[in-house]
Amino acid sequence: MKSAFPAWIQRFALAALGAATVLSMAPLVERLAAPGVPVMWWADRALGMLAYVALWLSTLFGVLVGSRGAGGLLDRATVLQLHSRWALVALSATGLHVLTVVGDPHSGISALAVFVPGVSEKLTVPVTLGTLALYGLVSLGVATYLTDRIPKTVWRAIHATAFGTYLLALAHGVLAGSETHLPAVRALYVGTGAVLAAAFVQRVLLSLAPFTSKVGPVS
Repeated sequence: MKSAFPAWIQRFALAALGAATVLSMAPLVERLAAPGVPVMWWADRALGMLAYVALWLSTLFGVLVGSRGAGGLLDRATVLQLHSRWALVALSATGLHVLTVVGDPHSGISALAVFVPGVSEKLTVPVTLGTLALYGLVSLGVATYLTDRIPKTVWRAIHATAFGTYLLALAHGVLAGSETHLPAVRALYVGTGAVLAAAFVQRVLLSLAPFTSKVGPVS
């Protein structure tokens, strides 16, 4: 039997129900946890790191799609699928990350601070960067969902902000994360950033290759 409500309303209702469930369970989780064990804090940090890695992978595979599967080294269809799948993981993990931050009674970050840039009294700059990254990620997700309904130029313009969204998320993680001082976490940020930069340079070089071959060497 066909539902009386459009699919997007059903998805929104399910997402809202899930969010309300997570927020309502936060105090219960804190009470059930062992004394001195900040369960919600650990969940917040873990989901934040997962969201960052997923966004990095999605951005990386997006760059590889534009470089024709790293110049033919990878199957383009597989790279495209990985790009979209990791984007979905990034959106989901980011949503849960936001919920755990707001639901954590010790975070000091309100829902208003998450969605309105610059109003957070705690970690104002890092939280603002995270808010801007969140808006960028959501806009990319919406543009992808509406690929067949919006002009191609609009879709390309929105997706051109993907690298900027990643940089905002990276800066947010470095400045807001209390574990940034750990060598392993620093290595993660430096390593992922370097790999993505190398992939971007390769994409630029591959895009210039046809032009170079047509012009020929300069004598």
